[in-house]
Amino acid sequence: MITRIVTAGLLVPLALGIVWWGGPAFSALIAFMLIILIFEWARIVDRAEFSRGFYTLSLTAFATVFFAAGGAYGLASLIAIFGGGIATLLERRRKAAVSWPLIGAIYLLLPAVAVLFIRHDGGLAAAVLLFVVVWATDSGAYLVGTFLGGPKFWPALSPNKTWAGVLGGLMAGSGTALLLGQVLSLPPLIAPLWLVAAGLSLATLIGDLLESALKRAYDIKDTGGAFPGHGGVLDRLDGFIFAAVILAFLLLIGQE
Repeated sequence: MITRIVTAGLLVPLALGIVWWGGPAFSALIAFMLIILIFEWARIVDRAEFSRGFYTLSLTAFATVFFAAGGAYGLASLIAIFGGGIATLLERRRKAAVSWPLIGAIYLLLPAVAVLFIRHDGGLAAAVLLFVVVWATDSGAYLVGTFLGGPKFWPALSPNKTWAGVLGGLMAGSGTALLLGQVLSLPPLIAPLWLVAAGLSLATLIGDLLESALKRAYDIKDTGGAFPGHGGVLDRLDGFIFAAVILAFLLLIGQE
């Protein structure tokens, strides 16, 4: 617990500072995180770190971030899919999990495009909303689940998650979003803030559950050790990935 708190205390202000700064610094952060995510993904699904697929997908990640940072979100998405396909072809000689680069492009690179869209077109308020709601949901689920315990939510996917933790996460994420809504000038959304908040919290929990299922399928505890007390980057961003896509969609519809 102490290690988790210290790590969060150091990383949260740093991350929020870069989110506030925006511009090239934010894009560089996304690119850096993507490379680590691709490394963890390749190691999990195919023990293929430092393979041709890894390098190709990493180069694709840089190109995707470059064009998304310039506002060419459609082109960036196409590059992500195309690069994932090329990386998959380069891995075709391997007998197992040959499609991991393309799946990784969809799972990791497309949400990165969504995050850049949120910060650059949705603005600082939308980006802060995303980060804080995801953090609040994760923290609420962990703290409430740890201290209250109780019946398991879905033991087959995640043996440690409880109903109390899930409800605590939803309440923490939604409540935090409603409070932020009082002080932030949020861009137009297609639904009331309370519904958006609940949707983002739910997406965070779903992403966390799916990543737990992935780790169980490959019999690993953590995706890496980048964050002491928290595991790997994918362990921390599993829910963020899904929430970012949901918020980007709501912003996109709200702009039309």
